[in-house]
Formats: sequence, structure tokens, C-alpha cells
Amino acid sequence: MSSDTTGLVLVGIGGGGCRMAAAARMAHGDGLDAVGFDTDEVSLRGISGVRCQLIGATRLSKQGAGGVHSNGRLAAQDDLPLILAQLKDARVVVLVTSLGGGTGGGATPVILKALRAEGKVTLCFVTLPFSFEGADRRQVAERDRPFIEQGADTLVLTPLDDLYAGSEQMPLSEAIRQADATMASGLSLLWRLLLTPGYIRFDPARLQNMLVSAGTARLGVASASGAGRTDAVVAALRRTPLLRQGEALAGARALALGILAGADLRLAEIGAIMDRIRATCRKDVHLEMGVVLDACFDGQIEIVALAFEQWMPAEQRTSAAGGAHAGGLLPDDGHGDGKLLVGRDKFGSQVEKTVIKGEDLDIPTYQRLHIRLER
Repeated sequence: MSSDTTGLVLVGIGGGGCRMAAAARMAHGDGLDAVGFDTDEVSLRGISGVRCQLIGATRLSKQGAGGVHSNGRLAAQDDLPLILAQLKDARVVVLVTSLGGGTGGGATPVILKALRAEGKVTLCFVTLPFSFEGADRRQVAERDRPFIEQGADTLVLTPLDDLYAGSEQMPLSEAIRQADATMASGLSLLWRLLLTPGYIRFDPARLQNMLVSAGTARLGVASASGAGRTDAVVAALRRTPLLRQGEALAGARALALGILAGADLRLAEIGAIMDRIRATCRKDVHLEMGVVLDACFDGQIEIVALAFEQWMPAEQRTSAAGGAHAGGLLPDDGHGDGKLLVGRDKFGSQVEKTVIKGEDLDIPTYQRLHIRLER
């Protein structure tokens, strides 16, 4: 990894993930540390601006996973030391991948599990196949999704049907360019929000606190300029398909919101945007916001939002993890065995977990071993 001291790194996994990471790096420029891992040498040749690593080369002859989940999983396991070496200085790892093929669905859970074992916080952006790609590919994506959801602190789902909404009549090359630009814009804005000194700072530590065990989320971006831009930018955010035309905002338990603008941004505009956002959300939503002024946004306002479907405050997470026994573990017998008394399920309930030799036995065996079941 580079000498970047922010502790934040972007990781592309598989062909689609590497392409999205490269687009985000190009949109942002210097200051976005990005690395990519893929099993297909030819695919990696088309990626620029990202430090790319070929994985599983010996096993797969550098020709890709062939759409086979187990090939992607084994490739990541083969080269896990190489992957972790690239990420050794990171505290928060943002991963991007596409499901429906072999490398993204197979390798991503392995990498997430290893990062969690090292104590790193993970935010994983996942795209789901187009509906026209057929039921088989969609089922592959849906079978792989639980493995990723189990390993990531926060999972951001983006169906390609939503990402490409409004571009159905465009030539394919233009539609792909526009969709990549939308995802890249969201990632780039998130990076600027986190790393650019701002008047209301949203730094990586605040993001890290929100991400831990937050479950699933949605990403939305919007921009506006000219007269009435505050109303226009909030309206655009509500309309975006990426946030389900406002449904994700209205139902969010927590919201991370970044406002990026030029030096002409007025205090009254910030207040107006926040009032309109709060009017859209639940009354009890936990809202974290930041404001960054950057000359590259002169004359316009950009908003980036992460809407979390489930979330609980840090003190509640600490209490749930600790349970009735200090540290949350029964005394160890010297063999690494222990029982985690209290954890949290996806609905926020306090439930008892069983952990033996570092393995959570409440997770089905096929999920812990990343075995995909055929239907």
C-alpha cells in the first residue's frame, strides 16, 4: 500500500469492481488510494490509474474464474497474503464488486472475512445484474449476497437496473460510461467529504463509527446549480433511483450526508438543505453531516448520501457486545474456545452467539465455508 496516512483505501474486486475503482480514481484524481484484484489478465490490461494485482494465476492460468464461484474463492485464498499486504495500513476499506460472475462473488467474502479478522472496518459496494441478464445470473448473485452481507460491516446494494435508469435509449457504450460516472461520482464525493478539510468535518473516524455492524445501505448522489439550487438538489436526491425514488431516505435509520460546494455556498443554503432532508426522513433518524468547500464545485452544490436501513448507536453496540460478562467472552480454557454471550442479529435484537476457536457457529456451515448451494 502507498504511504497514505488516511487509513482509507478503495479496493476493486473482479472485472466490474476494478472498472468502477478505476473510474472513481479518475474522477477524483490524486489522493484516492485504490487497488484492484482480478483473476483475468486480459481484463486487467484495460484498467488504468489503479494498482492491479492478478490473483489465482497458477490455479486459473490468468484466464478468469469462468463465472464459477469456487474459482474466485480459491483464487483469493491462494493469494490472501498478497492481498492483505496491500491493505496492511488501512483502517477503513471500501470495496466495490459486481455479483453474478465468479471472481466478485467468490473472492469478496474471503477478503472481507480476512479484513474483519484483522480488525478493519469494511464498506462494500455491490452491483446486482440487469433483469434482462436472466434468472440464472440473478440467482447466482442472490446466492452470493449473504456471504458478503455476513462479512461486511455495511453493504451498499446497487441493482444495475437502477444505476442505468434513464439511459435505456442511449447507445450501449454511452450508457456504460454514464453509469460508471454515476458510481464514480458517488465514491469520489465520499472521498472528498472524508479527506478534504471542511468547515463541518466528516472524517474517516466518524464514518468508521457509523459503519460498524450497520447492515445494508443505499448510496445516492445529486447535483444542482443556478437559482433555486437548494430545492433542486434535494429534489434530485429524492428522485434518484439509487435511493428508490426517496423510499430509502424516508425509511433510513441513519443517514450520512455530505454537502460539497464552492466558496459561494451560503449558510442559509446549508440550513435549507438540512431542513428539507430532515422533512423527508424519519423523526428519529440519526443524521451525520459534513460540509466541504472546494473550488472545483464553484457555482454548484453536490450531495452524497449513505442511507442505512438498520443502525444503532455505538454505546448500544458496546453494551450488546459486552453482555453480562466483561469482554463478552466466557473464560478461555487455553485452546481458544469461548462463547460470545450477546450479539446482535440483523433486526437489532440481542441474541446469544456461540464462538468456538474464532468461528461463529451460529452462522450456517455453508456460509462460513463460502459454499454455494445449488437449487
